[in-house]
Amino acid sequence: MRLESIEEVQSQVFREILGFEELPIMASALSDTAIGAASMFVDRLLLDPLRARKAKRGRRMEEDVALGTAAGTSETDVRLAVLVQNQRFLKSAVIDRIATIARGEVDVVYIGRQQPLWMQTRHRPVRMGASVSPAGVGYSGTLGLIARSSANGRSGIVSNNHVLAGVNSIPLGTDIIQAAGGDGGRHPRDVIARLSNFIPILFGGATNAVDAAFAELANGIDLDSRNIWDASNPPIAAGTFRPDASAVVLPGLNVMKTGRTTGHTRGVVRAINVNNYTVNMGPLGVARFDGQVLFESMPGAAAPFSRAGDSGSMIADTSGAPVALLFAGSQSGGNGNLGITGGNPISSVFSQLGVVPV
Repeated sequence: MRLESIEEVQSQVFREILGFEELPIMASALSDTAIGAASMFVDRLLLDPLRARKAKRGRRMEEDVALGTAAGTSETDVRLAVLVQNQRFLKSAVIDRIATIARGEVDVVYIGRQQPLWMQTRHRPVRMGASVSPAGVGYSGTLGLIARSSANGRSGIVSNNHVLAGVNSIPLGTDIIQAAGGDGGRHPRDVIARLSNFIPILFGGATNAVDAAFAELANGIDLDSRNIWDASNPPIAAGTFRPDASAVVLPGLNVMKTGRTTGHTRGVVRAINVNNYTVNMGPLGVARFDGQVLFESMPGAAAPFSRAGDSGSMIADTSGAPVALLFAGSQSGGNGNLGITGGNPISSVFSQLGVVPV
């Protein structure tokens, strides 16, 4: 079928098979809505609290069938993607009825139960690569690694200034939570640390070396400071962090990272000692960084090395030696046009924060 027909087919399935209610939406929401130009579909239980309370416990068909757009037989042809989480619906009259509405142009696939990546949930002991943020904010960043302050010997977490200190705006002493506020973390239940140091980010053309911050751990917080985990649920160790090792960072070096958004990914160093690397820091404007390391996806990769929310991740070589602290990136450029990622050399991060990895 043609692409413009997908919306009509999905609408019919939502109404006639899943029993959803069609509601008008605000014009401001149109860019985030995949179905229809001026409407959205919601489960009728949301509109009927009494019926919702009487509904049987357990999963319902309405919660187990997702719809999307899949490739067709040609560049101009598409099919209705029917994504099924519950195997009992995979070969059923429900799917047959959906296929009939789509005139057989369907791509039915079992995707299993969908869960948040472990990096986006609360867990103890705290792992490198988990989501983290100051209390009271709605965004999420990544806990890079565990280090110890050279000044007082206290252990803490290393991430970006823009993650832990909100680009110079979060006061020292602010509680840091895991999971991050953007991932449902709550204060004070999820406090793991308190912001104790950040390197101010300078603007107006001044040169920056790092986007880094340090938060001293709260009492009684258990840590996993050695394993570099993959994105499985539950995660599997993909490497071992070697805090005493020093990587030789040259273009072409293979690296890895675990971050809040894209999980565990592999990449390659594209360039080193990059100067006049400018980064949009939001309302405060553009900041200039010198001496940076740039990374890209592995050749032939199908997914990006990083995306928003991965900021603060530790980038290591394949032996587990630390290379850089991830702090910026684009969604295009580099291998496969999947984006370029910027990292602060890890030696600069440690020296400026006055910490040593543990």
